[in-house]
Amino acid sequence: MDQQLQSLPTEYDRVFGDLLALAGQYHWSAALEGFTDDFYTLSCPHCGAEVTIAIGDYGYYSAIRDWDRGDIERRELLPARAEELHDPGRWMHATAVRDGQQRLAEGIRHLFGRAECPTCASAFSIADTYTSANLPPVLETS
Repeated sequence: MDQQLQSLPTEYDRVFGDLLALAGQYHWSAALEGFTDDFYTLSCPHCGAEVTIAIGDYGYYSAIRDWDRGDIERRELLPARAEELHDPGRWMHATAVRDGQQRLAEGIRHLFGRAECPTCASAFSIADTYTSANLPPVLETS
């Protein structure tokens, strides 16, 4: 399937997502479109505040979402450096770069970077927080 991905099909995102799912990264497979332009809502692991993470066309930031005023108390995300990424982020980023998918690669660096909670000012790993909230439990078969 990786060969199909390298041929740069018009369905690049679908094939990329399929590869993630095959590797057991179901939560990343389901979030694929968000790597280039989406909003994620996470609970701050330090204070529990609901934090909006923006990645894409609207910018790269964390914020508190207010119904009337939009995203307030914005804080810029700190993207991970490519050489500091660990799997699965390392594989995702390297594959996107290899295939000339720069926008996807940039989104992945931010997604695997750090955010600051606007409520308590604590920094946290976006990927770790998203994974703990969205990775389905392992099925036990015995």
